[in-house]
Amino acid sequence: MKKILVVFVLLMAVFTGLAFANGKIAVFNMQKALDESLAGKDAVESMKKEYQALQKDIDTKSMELKKMQDELNAQSAILSEDAKQAKMDDYQKKLKSLQTTIKDANDDFKKKEQMLVNKIANELRDVVEKLGKELGYSVIFEKREAGVLYNADASDITNLVVERYDKEWKTRKK
Repeated sequence: MKKILVVFVLLMAVFTGLAFANGKIAVFNMQKALDESLAGKDAVESMKKEYQALQKDIDTKSMELKKMQDELNAQSAILSEDAKQAKMDDYQKKLKSLQTTIKDANDDFKKKEQMLVNKIANELRDVVEKLGKELGYSVIFEKREAGVLYNADASDITNLVVERYDKEWKTRKK
């Protein structure tokens, strides 16, 4: 416990020294930038379109399964045991296939989302670093991860970062 306290005090001393050396400290909200940047909005829209297309396919297969189940229930009394078992096996096979499709799609979406978020976050970090150097900041904290409990609005450069990033993103997109 004492070691943690000593490390904390040393870190605070270093950051305080940096802060007073130049006097410019800023905070940046990565989540807000991801949500509000054009690239972030574009990624969300792209994922929505992909999801909707896949959802149509899943809905179609679900309706097909429902129809199979209704037919099986309606014909249950008149089908032979072999025919009934064959229809049940076909139903179970298609149900398992649909469940696999849904699981695989969820896994793919999570991977794709993480890849997009990481790409945009890295690009935003580059912009933060450039702005930090350009505007002479000693330290820029990530608002949510640095444990910032309070900051004056003037020290939050998130909107400035998003503006700069959007300009860069538009030029790359053309």
